[in-house]
Amino acid sequence: MKRLTVLAVVLLVTACGAEAQPRPLSAAEAERLALARFVNYRFRAENFTATVPTGGGVIALRGRVDFVQGLGYAEMSTEGRADEASAGLLQWTPAAVAFRGGPGQAATDPPPPDRWQYRPLQPGPELDTALRLVLGLGADRPDNVQLLRQSSARWVRADTVGTVAVDVIDGPQPAHAPNAVKTARVQYWLDAEGLLRRVEARVGDRPDPVVVSFTPATSSAPGPVAAFAR
Repeated sequence: MKRLTVLAVVLLVTACGAEAQPRPLSAAEAERLALARFVNYRFRAENFTATVPTGGGVIALRGRVDFVQGLGYAEMSTEGRADEASAGLLQWTPAAVAFRGGPGQAATDPPPPDRWQYRPLQPGPELDTALRLVLGLGADRPDNVQLLRQSSARWVRADTVGTVAVDVIDGPQPAHAPNAVKTARVQYWLDAEGLLRRVEARVGDRPDPVVVSFTPATSSAPGPVAAFAR
C-alpha cells in the first residue's frame, strides 16, 4: 500500500510538471484569444492601469480607453520624478498624442480645454509604443482561430489577477521577426469568460515588460480635446 501511495504522488507531481510546460493552444483557448480584442471593442470603453519602463524612469498610467473611437485618456506620472515633463495628462489616437504637463493632475471629465501640446505618435520610444499597444487591444472583428492554432501562440501557465483565475497565453510572434526580437512576445492574461485582464509586452531592450491591466469602465470614455475631435 505504501508503494502505491508513493507511486501516486510521483505520478501527480509528474503530471503537474508536464501541465506547467508551454504547449500549443487548445481549440477553446484559441477561440478565447481570437475573441479577446473583439470583446474589448464590444465593451467599447475600459479602465486601465499601465507601467511602462523607460530610460527616464518607470511611467505609470491610469485612465480609460475607447476602442471604438481609437482614443485613450490617462493620468501620467514617472517614478522618482516630479518635473513638468514627467507628469500630467495624456490623450492619444493611433496617429498623435496630446500632453498637458504638470504633476498632480487628474483625468477629469471633460478633459481640460487648454495647455495641450501635440505631436505625432512616433515609432521606437517606449511610451509611444505602449500607447499604441493599449489602443491595439481592441478590434472590430475577431482574429482567425485557425491561424492562431497554426501559429507560434502558446499556453504558458495558469495564474491569477487579483482573485480571478486566468490562462496566460503567449501571442504569436511576427513571421519575419529578427532573432533578437523573437523572444519579445505579447502575453495575454485571459479569464474563463474570455475577458482580457492583463497584457505584458517587452518593448525595446528593457528587461521589464510593459504591463497593462483592465477593468470594465463604469462610464463612457471622455470626448477628445479639440485637435482630436472628429
